[in-house]
Amino acid sequence: MAEALLLDGGLGTALIAAGLPAGALPEEWVRDRPEQVRAVHRAHAAAGARVLLTCTFNLAAPRLGDCGLGDQVASLAAAAVGLARTAAPGVRVAGTLGPSALVGPGGRGRPSAATMRDWYASAFRSLAAGGADLLWTESHWDLPEARAALAAALATGLPAVASVTPASTEGGLALADGTPAEEAVRALAADGALAAGVNCLLPGADLAGLAAALSDLPVPFLVKPSAGLPGALLDPRQFARWVAGAVRAGARWAGGCCGTGPEHLAALAQEARG
Repeated sequence: MAEALLLDGGLGTALIAAGLPAGALPEEWVRDRPEQVRAVHRAHAAAGARVLLTCTFNLAAPRLGDCGLGDQVASLAAAAVGLARTAAPGVRVAGTLGPSALVGPGGRGRPSAATMRDWYASAFRSLAAGGADLLWTESHWDLPEARAALAAALATGLPAVASVTPASTEGGLALADGTPAEEAVRALAADGALAAGVNCLLPGADLAGLAAALSDLPVPFLVKPSAGLPGALLDPRQFARWVAGAVRAGARWAGGCCGTGPEHLAALAQEARG
């Protein structure tokens, strides 16, 4: 457990808890309330996180344009990287993009891989130009889109991380497109990811089992599970015990996603020391 690289926690849910209005994008606060974003980064770093993901999850998604921010990709990318950098000098900053929301549950159909790469290319170039140490694509339900996003990130010349969000099925953890989670992670590792793994699923036996199955992955296997939904969050110690089980089984990078705050990261760090 002591060798696991500690990642940050849930940024978007922390901003919602701080008053981000329903329907607003976290990127709006990069522009309008930067000190609040910086405060979340600072708290995660103080709890032990050695990698901070920027507040840019939606930067390649059409919903950014729906909020009137479509022409501000470059400025938002630079500002978001700067907020993470100044919150915790010396901590690695990962320029982050989530899925387009066009593919997967509730999506409107699958564009070509080339089209998807184009969506991601501009945003990743902006994050790289803004000074990110590495790039990160996360929360994918669809393997072709995850691979397209990773290809766009790697095209910048920076190292890139990729993670998918599977759900429990009768056959084990799998993406919404039917790809088994193990197969998806191995594909991303083979595509050149610096690290590959899963995020935003609840921790549990399935997660430890997946970590064990991927213990031979040639790159670090990462786990960044959710702590649950507001009103039903896992206790930080319980969360830490679950995640520590995945690390003992083979995960080498560990942090949290939705609902995880500094207290969850601190408990995970304490579990590592213990």
